[in-house]
Amino acid sequence: MITKAITYKELLRNFRKGLRNGNWRKLRRLEKALYQVSLWYSRVRGTIINELVVNKLSVLVDKLKATSGARVFKRGYKKAVELLNKGESVFAWAPSFRGWLKDPDYVFWLGAGGLRSGR
Repeated sequence: MITKAITYKELLRNFRKGLRNGNWRKLRRLEKALYQVSLWYSRVRGTIINELVVNKLSVLVDKLKATSGARVFKRGYKKAVELLNKGESVFAWAPSFRGWLKDPDYVFWLGAGGLRSGR
């Protein structure tokens, strides 16, 4: 069985990226603590190979590397799926709307704040 390993260089690179793009401050206190301890451990002891720790760190690395555009697109995709699941009543009076929901630019627009729903 091949297990993934995380090196000090990889952790440090993603830590710096998270600091630059502001995602570091969005992490919870325990997530930051785990990341800092792992950073220290990998610098002193070497590569981290424990599967449980690697999986948790992979989630944190994904959070640190996330861009604002990806978050907006994900939010738009979620709204598009909700609109597609509303039923055929919407598409009866607006048949081209189904095609819009498949257009990446429109999905991005939805995620950026288009079609606000009762907030």
